Amino acid sequence: MLARTPILTAIIATAALAVALGQGRAGAQGGRSTTAPAARQGGAPPAQLTIEQVKPGLYAILNPGANTLAVRVTNEGVILVDDMFEPNYDQIVALIKSVTNQPLKYVISTHHHGDHTGGNLKMLTEQHATLLGHKNARAAMLGSTPPMPGPPPITYTTDAGVSLGGVDVELHYVGRGHTNGDTIVYFPDLKVMATGDLFVVLPRVPTIDYVNGGSTLQWVPTIDNILKYDFDTVIPGHGPVAKRADLGRFKERLQTIQTRTRELIKQGVSKEQYLSRLKTDDLGWAIDPTSNFVRNSAPGFYDELK
Repeated sequence: MLARTPILTAIIATAALAVALGQGRAGAQGGRSTTAPAARQGGAPPAQLTIEQVKPGLYAILNPGANTLAVRVTNEGVILVDDMFEPNYDQIVALIKSVTNQPLKYVISTHHHGDHTGGNLKMLTEQHATLLGHKNARAAMLGSTPPMPGPPPITYTTDAGVSLGGVDVELHYVGRGHTNGDTIVYFPDLKVMATGDLFVVLPRVPTIDYVNGGSTLQWVPTIDNILKYDFDTVIPGHGPVAKRADLGRFKERLQTIQTRTRELIKQGVSKEQYLSRLKTDDLGWAIDPTSNFVRNSAPGFYDELK
């Protein structure tokens, strides 16, 4: 059952559920690994996903170079964190079935972006799962043009929880960063944290969604808030399963790129030129001209650090 807290908002009236059903469509260590067959789709097939055990009862579904999902198995059902794009739906369901015969009961959306929520509508209508997410993530999905499918009909503001099969899973909002609606999902019995895109293991500068309340300056204290929890393993929003120390190093790299950008601003380097002068290769991050950071975040990043 969903653990109620004073700030939990259960939007389960018929009208709210109709909204979730009626939206138009919008736009990867260690442990055992299983591969699902590619789903039959029109056009290019979706990426080949794999599943690996993180700890007993907890698995990660990996999409090479892209999204990572968390799968918590209990004796009463499954809790899934994020669900990639709609074309990944069949593979995700098949991989879950490869490790348990328990039904999917809950899907937690860590934020609103389509690579994390694209399967929401099918999870709701075909798996009959309950969708949960932060109120700002739901608002961003409904406010998109066109509205994104499958906004979570059950939302929260600061803290929430799911209790299923004797397992407690915690949802927390600990501050702005990638967006203003990022949820971290804590598995206290296993000391594992799923961070969504507040932590990613990718070879490029992380994206800040300024349109939806993201902030590079707030991202650092948000990570400090995550580090207050007792965990040793991290399931990132993108990339392989990591350790607590990796999250700390990620924070340090964010601070370094902020400091270097401020130094360029002090030198009078313009918004149009600073990326060509910004050193990131020693951080393991490339400035890829095709990346979301360059195409969408770079101007706001400069402005926020002025």
